Amino acid sequence: MNLKIFKGYERFEDHFPTEAVKYALSNKEEAITELLEILEYTLSDIEILSNDESYLVHFPAIYILAYFREGKAYESLIKIASLPDEQIFDLLGDSVTEDFKNILASVCNGNIEPIKGIIENSSLDEYVRSEALESLLILLNHGMVPREQLVFYFKELFNGKLEVDYSDVWDTLLRCCSLIHPAGLTDDIEKAVADGKVMEFLADLDFINLQLKRSIKEVLDELKKDEDYSFITKEDVFELEGWVGGFSCEEDYDDEYPFDEDDEYEMEGEQFMRSIFNESEGNEISINVPFKRESFVGRNDPCPCGSGKKYKKCCLL
Repeated sequence: MNLKIFKGYERFEDHFPTEAVKYALSNKEEAITELLEILEYTLSDIEILSNDESYLVHFPAIYILAYFREGKAYESLIKIASLPDEQIFDLLGDSVTEDFKNILASVCNGNIEPIKGIIENSSLDEYVRSEALESLLILLNHGMVPREQLVFYFKELFNGKLEVDYSDVWDTLLRCCSLIHPAGLTDDIEKAVADGKVMEFLADLDFINLQLKRSIKEVLDELKKDEDYSFITKEDVFELEGWVGGFSCEEDYDDEYPFDEDDEYEMEGEQFMRSIFNESEGNEISINVPFKRESFVGRNDPCPCGSGKKYKKCCLL
């Protein structure tokens, strides 16, 4: 790569290129060419670079291009979305399930056909497909697609454009239906649950029924206020400094850890099955499990400190 703004930062590990990012944000026209070159270079050698933990320059490139709403990045991002699941998670990490919907929506310029292709391709990672599906709600929020178009498309997904087998995409589809107001989709929702395409306890039918009692305008106005369904912002770009680089999963684990991963799942499985079949005396479950996996706090989840803010706007900063 012939870099100028990000020269020397192809592999920056824990030395985030803050000044280069600031310069790029202030010099849009100059930066776009270089940022697109970074994206193209990343895709040209994806097998090696996705496994190179120190290669991180694609993160600011992707986020800044999304902030600029640069349509020339769209094709490359669709190619990234089409990568095998392990490869895309190696390349993008947490952002696959946190911001990818916002990134896609920011660069698509209202062209949703490639996004539909991701949603409907059952060979791709289900969480990437779910992010692609949710990106349509961002476009709705910004007036780039009307609700009627989404209702029509969601009906197509319910009636043949999604695979028959259960996947996270089905759960996401129901959530999207409720967030745009489920009017016109209730029969499809009920059939999907009855057919086992969506697990009833995940479908949150009570919430869907509550949404039906509200006006469409009220529901859509509420969606517009949800910052999870917005374009990438400058704040999102600067937040990269807090979580890109300086972290390796291997650092958090001790090679002499006394429990094997299989033992952990076996213990959790036993606890789950005993809770179902109520095997303990007095119908109470009491199992002493010496290890429990800690739940992961996503950047858009409520901060565990109890402030009421999102993690990315509180203790992650």
